[in-house]
Parts: sequence; structure tokens; C-alpha cells
Amino acid sequence: MTGKFAYSYDRQDFTGTYDSAEEAVRAAVGQAESLSNPPTEIYVGQLVEPDPQVTHHAQAIVAAMNGRAHVDFGDQARNYVRRVLPELLSELDAALAETISAWLKRQGLTPSFRVVRQVREYPMPFPGPTVAQQPEGNEVHEIGTVD
Repeated sequence: MTGKFAYSYDRQDFTGTYDSAEEAVRAAVGQAESLSNPPTEIYVGQLVEPDPQVTHHAQAIVAAMNGRAHVDFGDQARNYVRRVLPELLSELDAALAETISAWLKRQGLTPSFRVVRQVREYPMPFPGPTVAQQPEGNEVHEIGTVD
């Protein structure tokens, strides 16, 4: 999703997936033409991949292991995985992140929500004047007096 853009008229509900901000603005203008009450601004933001929260679990798991061992085996287990080096926690965290990511993908549980960052506001272009089509036939087009 990186490098993709979406538009909004209210800065909250974003629509579409476009390759550039300009393409998103064009789509928003085109869609606004069909609205009975067109907006005065267009918001365009960059879509970014949401964080699936698969990292930084190692410390909590090691603490849980220590706590459970202490409950099951008493004081003799109080030092079990108590002082794990930061490098070892980083290694465990990387392995857990890889495992959790693979599991999320297999189960179809990866984030489906959209994250929009770097939102910019664009004014809605004012529509140009429209030229009325002249009807054909003998219809009167001007009202006035004849000399």
C-alpha cells in the first residue's frame, strides 16, 4: 500500500487507492460532480501499511514464563529466565514476530483497516461557466420590441 493515496471530503472517511495525490484529487472532483451538495475541500492522504503489532512481546512472555514457573515450583524457580540478556530478548522477539506474522497470514487475520497519514487539503475547483445549448426550431430566443 505504500505510495498509494486516498481522498476524503470530511478528513475522516477516505475512499479509493490511487497511485498519486493528483489522481486522487481528480477522482474526488469527478465524484463530487454527482453530489447534490458538493464539498468545498478535498483531503488527500497517503495510505500506509498498518502495524500488525507483532513485535515487542518477548519480555512479556519471559516474565509470564518466570511467573508460572514460580507458581508451579515455588521459590526454587524464582530465578528461572529472570535475567535474560537484551540480545537474547531481541532474538526471541524477532522469532516471535516472524511466527506471529506467518500465523496472521495463514488465518486471514492481517489488518484490514486503512491508515492514512500526511493528509493535505485541496480546495474544490470552482466549476466553470456552462453554456446553454440553443434549442432548435422556431422557439423565441429574445424578448423585445420590433422596430
